[in-house]
Amino acid sequence: MTPLQEGLLGTLIVAAAVWSEPLAIACGYLDADFTARLFDQAPPADTWGTMFAPARGFERYVAYEMMRALATHLGAFYLLGALRDTWAAARTPAKRQILSRGAMNVLFLAACGYRGLMMWRGWYVEAGWPSLSAAMAHVHSALTVGCTATPSSWATFWKSSYGEGCAPLRFIPQTAHDRLYDYDPAFQRLSVVMFAFQWKNLLDSVFFDDGLIFVVHHAVVIVVSLFALHPFSHLYGSFFFGVSEVSTTVLAVVALFDAEHGVEELEWDFPVTRLVIGGLFAVSFLVVRGLLWPYLTYFYCRDGLRILESDPDIHSRFLVKVFMGGLLTLSVMQVIWLGQIVLKLKEELGGMLSKAKAA
Repeated sequence: MTPLQEGLLGTLIVAAAVWSEPLAIACGYLDADFTARLFDQAPPADTWGTMFAPARGFERYVAYEMMRALATHLGAFYLLGALRDTWAAARTPAKRQILSRGAMNVLFLAACGYRGLMMWRGWYVEAGWPSLSAAMAHVHSALTVGCTATPSSWATFWKSSYGEGCAPLRFIPQTAHDRLYDYDPAFQRLSVVMFAFQWKNLLDSVFFDDGLIFVVHHAVVIVVSLFALHPFSHLYGSFFFGVSEVSTTVLAVVALFDAEHGVEELEWDFPVTRLVIGGLFAVSFLVVRGLLWPYLTYFYCRDGLRILESDPDIHSRFLVKVFMGGLLTLSVMQVIWLGQIVLKLKEELGGMLSKAKAA
């Protein structure tokens, strides 16, 4: 095909991916009320089961999301083909493959991050907090004492500053059981999307030989997102599957500039952009993955240990341990990646200083 033909084909495929939901409804693959039917209400308790039962009923939607990810990947590949004669970064199929995979990752991760932020924004508006510091104080107090025990210093701060004491928060239930088994329709859908997206990523990682650590990461997230449909861990999942993906989105962009895993021509063409995005990623990773991640991991594991110890209504001791083990595995990966980021920043700063001295 000529570059023009590839560009037109890519445009059609991307357009189909963007408007895939109404197209899937129009052709009868998805029913018109599938959102309400699948996500508005928690699955009936007698269908929860403990292993794969929660996934029943979502199969068609999972396949739809995987096809949408594939269409995004394929459409971006052909769109880049339109530039193969004019842009060095898109000159070879291998480079276009890297860029198109990156485009798919950025779009899907950004969508997950956006959904998570919108969940948190909704809670922020509902609670009527006057500032971010007030929100942090109230949430910490709710997680620490459940707004039922003797007020902590955070609760005292809230009361002295805003005169409301440790008012209960609807979206942070009072007990470990309720915090882990609370149902959120927005997260239920996010979990299904994450399940499908990580399957696409797992297949890509195997096919393109990304390395063992990526295969392990995708496999862990697939297992966790499947069993989250129980429903389980929705409150904490709003961060781990949602808000945390904000930093991952920036990472996906940064990776495209990497000489080993990305396309080095991007750095040649956009050196300042690369530095800006790299700095943005370092900040986002520190805040989201370096601070919020371990903070919420602590409370999640604390609640998990509590229900393992004394909850007669626990749905599966094995799966609770799987969730905790999966989260700790991902947390170890955060430490590894954080170390790599520090080394990379040191290398970059050293290079910049050397250039400055030479000038």
